[in-house]
Amino acid sequence: MDARKLERFRGCEAFLACPVCGAPLALEGRALRCGAGHSFDVARQGYVNLLRGGHTGAGEYDRASFAARRRVFEAGLYAPIAEALAGAVAELVCAPASAGQGRGADAGVIAPAFALGEKGTLGETVAAGEKNAQPAPLVLDAGCGEGYFARAVRERTGAAVAAFDIAKDSVQLAAGAAAEDGVAWFVADLAAIPVQTGAAACVLNVFSPANYAEFARVLRPGGYVVKVVPTERHLQELRAAAGAQLAHDSYSNERVLRHFEERCELVVRRRVGATFELESDVAEALAAMTPLFFHVDAALVNMAVVSEVTVEADILVGRRA
Repeated sequence: MDARKLERFRGCEAFLACPVCGAPLALEGRALRCGAGHSFDVARQGYVNLLRGGHTGAGEYDRASFAARRRVFEAGLYAPIAEALAGAVAELVCAPASAGQGRGADAGVIAPAFALGEKGTLGETVAAGEKNAQPAPLVLDAGCGEGYFARAVRERTGAAVAAFDIAKDSVQLAAGAAAEDGVAWFVADLAAIPVQTGAAACVLNVFSPANYAEFARVLRPGGYVVKVVPTERHLQELRAAAGAQLAHDSYSNERVLRHFEERCELVVRRRVGATFELESDVAEALAAMTPLFFHVDAALVNMAVVSEVTVEADILVGRRA
């Protein structure tokens, strides 16, 4: 196994919890082990399966849909969202704590709350200014899919990133993409994330269902949830092409926003997106990846008329009480 893939899990005892007994898990050889003797092998792709009992996967998502997602992401359609997401995380967990205090959502600024750290591996103690030392801030990606957004945050912020998804196919793709990415990849139940209470500075939840009670448990006091949800304009060209096959001809994220505000203190809401010209192969990949088309007969959709697509989302930043 590539040693760089094992290094992803160095220091994980600082935050990881055994899904069987809850004790810290540490890297020993090519496995994660707890003091009670429970052991979980690091797969050759560089991930660890911590999913326990009864769970069968990710419903209608499969390896083909995750591979299609990768093709779409490689084409750059979601790059503006990834950049904005990474920027939010950088301000939240990597900006000097003295900067920006007293500025909030009204000014469109996210007030940073965690000390600056150099890029480090999970659990590594790194310099934070000249006088103090702080662990590299831990960011959890809850529902990471094939890993595009987790990698973007890691590359652009240097935060320690641990990424979780219930779909084994997606995590295999994510872990096998780049051995040096520095992200710790896990298959896990997002309703019972195998992370110690209060260990994380920030939880990412990108185009994925949320479990706010579990997010609150794993976050340190004052930690943040950064959720990304589609807007009514997101993929509107595909919606028009599918026409009557869709159960609803429009979409609103206001219900999701209300639920978010009920569970978190809303710090900022930012809309990000762009309209892109589409190559035919990217259009086909987009149709294959989007849940919008999960119950659509693709043979009845004329994708040839879809020459451009709008990708747009709201980035919601909420603070744990």
